[in-house]
Amino acid sequence: MKDSDNSERTLADVEKTFYETLSKNTILSSVNRSASALEKLAVNTEALTQEIASANDSSTKLTKSLNRLTLAAVIIAACALALEVIKMCLAK
Repeated sequence: MKDSDNSERTLADVEKTFYETLSKNTILSSVNRSASALEKLAVNTEALTQEIASANDSSTKLTKSLNRLTLAAVIIAACALALEVIKMCLAK
């Protein structure tokens, strides 16, 4: 009967360990941490999407401004070239 008591104690110890482990909720805690991390990731992704949209708008405005500046430079260079050609023609 002593062996029976030992096996019952061992079984009781195993049961106690099982419930202690379960009470710590290591799996649930891990799931909660994962959910929290996913939530933070979703928030960061949304913020990043807004930043990308803002950067895209700024880039579009900058591109338009640079294109206008380049066009103005080309027009000025063409006018300068035309004046040089006129000067050469009048000099002959």
